[in-house]
Amino acid sequence: MAGSGGIKIIAVTPGGLAAAANVSPGDLLLEVNGETLLDNLNYQFLVGQRDSTEILLKKPGGALFRAVLENWGDGLGLELADDEIRICKQNCVFCFVRQMPPGFRQSLYIKDEDIRLSFLYGHFTTLSNSDNVELDRIIRERLSPIHVSVHATDPGARGRIVGAPGQGDILRKIDRLIDGGVEIHAQAVIAPEYNDGEIWEHTLADMWERRGNDASNAGKQKGGVISLSCVPVGLTAHRQNLPPIQAIDAGYASGWVRRWKRESRRYTIGGKKRPWLLLADEWFSKAGMKAPGRKYYPADWNQIENGIGLIRRFQEHSRRFIKSDRAGGFAGLRLLLLTGHSFAPYLSQTIEALRRYVDAEITVVPVPNSTFGESVTVAGLLCGRDLLSAAQNDKRAANGQFDAIIIPSASVRRLTSIPAAAKTTGPQTLPCGHCNQAMDTYQFLDDMAVAEMESRLGLPVIQSGDNLSSLLGQVARQAPSLLIGGL
Repeated sequence: MAGSGGIKIIAVTPGGLAAAANVSPGDLLLEVNGETLLDNLNYQFLVGQRDSTEILLKKPGGALFRAVLENWGDGLGLELADDEIRICKQNCVFCFVRQMPPGFRQSLYIKDEDIRLSFLYGHFTTLSNSDNVELDRIIRERLSPIHVSVHATDPGARGRIVGAPGQGDILRKIDRLIDGGVEIHAQAVIAPEYNDGEIWEHTLADMWERRGNDASNAGKQKGGVISLSCVPVGLTAHRQNLPPIQAIDAGYASGWVRRWKRESRRYTIGGKKRPWLLLADEWFSKAGMKAPGRKYYPADWNQIENGIGLIRRFQEHSRRFIKSDRAGGFAGLRLLLLTGHSFAPYLSQTIEALRRYVDAEITVVPVPNSTFGESVTVAGLLCGRDLLSAAQNDKRAANGQFDAIIIPSASVRRLTSIPAAAKTTGPQTLPCGHCNQAMDTYQFLDDMAVAEMESRLGLPVIQSGDNLSSLLGQVARQAPSLLIGGL
């Protein structure tokens, strides 16, 4: 957060309010409406509070500059420097960052614990960094809903899990937020003998007592817990010098599903009986069971970024797509689809259904994760080396029997770079023209570029997208010559 040092202004909209007031890139924005500026989110809140906004700046030479802008609650025409990410102070027994293998880029070893990321992007926070001042800020700035990793409401169990006995009383913080009108998406990562059994049932009861958006709670509180998910603990092969945790195998997962999928029917909120207790997809994939039907999940898929409903949403979309005329675009395609072991059975079923309607040669191959360990089975954690090895080891791919290799989009990150020639145009000028266009590159977690994989395989490497429709669109964009009749 900025604190008293201010936040640097990196761009000013030409012709905007700030430009008319002689605000310039390089100025430091110190205060808004007499309040010390905290960060970008705080800025957005403050400038939207009044018809006119008073700002205090520090010019590069050190001079202070004050201006009042009549913005009527709209923006001022400023772009501020990115905020620093707040780092987690806890040492959760199942923290994934602490289980990372060595040799990756430094940013992957950062443990974020930031209420701003929780509000903006659905990152889960333990609230360990949040004192009363920050809790009050969440309430005042209406940062709702927020996503909270509860794990356990029993203080002793939670303190043991997060590695800090002083952070065991999570209910005090949750109650403060609820009383202030904040809605909460909660989760518990289930680790056997840490927070299952009676501890989990106690957590469930405490969260249910604080549920929001329910007729029985009308008039009692403005906020509340609007969903609770349970997620199986994820363990890698790199847990040296960390507390022992029992892995969740097929037997444990199937027992959990049999008990809590049935129980979840009793936990619904609102007049439309919205599902409230949610089991992550990994419970079903680990148990070798089919994913629940559409009615099991909330209409807004409110925890889908947490792996709740990804399989069902994919299947629902695929079912409609396969029956559409557009599915014929797959005719004649010979594709090798690489994915993680968790998703492979569900993807295979979908491809089998597609091939009943369309004459295409599409093969699904589950890829073992040699980088993180084969206990890690989700597609998003497959590295370039794992996917490349799987494609090279497939005899059909080696013999040229496929037209393209399909990789999971979740395993790739997009990087945008601006050529050096464009950087000389100044901070307010966007690169333009054929030579100065921003260039996108795609890399895996291990920094292997997709272009490198494509070169080594001698075949187009195409990202899967979120569903069959987007996959077909990706093929049309990256390898249109493969499509028989176009789209």
